[in-house]
Amino acid sequence: MAETFKLPASSYEEVLKFIQAYAGAKEGVALSLDQISQATGVPRTTVSKNNGFLVQIGLITEGNKKAATEIGRALGRAYTSRVSDEIERIWKEIIADNDFLSRMLSAVRIRNGMDRSSFINHIIYSSGMKDSKESRTGAGALIEIFKSINVLIEVDGKLTVVEDAEEEQANAEDNLSYNNIPTVSVAQSKQSTSCSSSNSITINININCAVNEIEELSEKLKKLLGDLSE
Repeated sequence: MAETFKLPASSYEEVLKFIQAYAGAKEGVALSLDQISQATGVPRTTVSKNNGFLVQIGLITEGNKKAATEIGRALGRAYTSRVSDEIERIWKEIIADNDFLSRMLSAVRIRNGMDRSSFINHIIYSSGMKDSKESRTGAGALIEIFKSINVLIEVDGKLTVVEDAEEEQANAEDNLSYNNIPTVSVAQSKQSTSCSSSNSITINININCAVNEIEELSEKLKKLLGDLSE
């Protein structure tokens, strides 16, 4: 099995307390478990059990004493100031850079949604951790993080992925670019009249192209017209 991913051992609300406590220290100052415990009112053993998760996603440094990283300080400040757009931006950056978190969202997307219980089971199994009360609480905390930044929604117990608007726009632009590849089609039809047996030929040229392809298209049209005149 792949390397174990350390899930949180606390609720979403408690994890936020730890993030803000580390971010509240002076830049570069490492804090002990006792200091975080005093700042949050959470037992030091619980703080210790959550530190692995915070280290793994890059919010705090390793070592006996731990300090908030640059991104950890930014996220903590965003929570303290309640800047929702910044909170969402930072979490999405963390998720994009973390293989485990990205795969968990992909699992929901591929299945076109999952119920909460099934997703919790999937998170624990994929993490490689034992199925325990703490692991289930931690898996639930991840779900709440996903929901809080609008990458997951829950309706009647079913979780589904909310596709990012920028990603959808990028896909739309890709499709538009593909559909705008220069193409030239020639439609030929015979027309006859009651007074003449001669045939006339009508040629329709349909052109689709992007602005940056006009110069290339000009050369193609010249060649086409030359071929038709022969």
